Amino acid sequence: NKGSMSGAAHLVVKLVRGTAGKQKLHLATLKTLKLTKSGSQVVVPNTPSVRGKLKQVEHLVTIKTLEGYNKEVAEASEQLKVKDPLVVKH
Repeated sequence: NKGSMSGAAHLVVKLVRGTAGKQKLHLATLKTLKLTKSGSQVVVPNTPSVRGKLKQVEHLVTIKTLEGYNKEVAEASEQLKVKDPLVVKH
């Protein structure tokens, strides 16, 4: 996982677990990353300090490269495009 992230300029981080009952240190880290509610996501620069913060809360978040995220969004929107209506001739 680290190898794929090292070349990327930015990372997309999504909070996938709730924050109730978590350690104060982890909550403070999430706050500095601006991840406040479950399901919220942010784009952060791929720097050693940010990667250190992400390692601290890796059990609560999903991490993707910005390029990979954009590709996923493009594929999802491709699937949602309007298809030709089904015409049945009798």
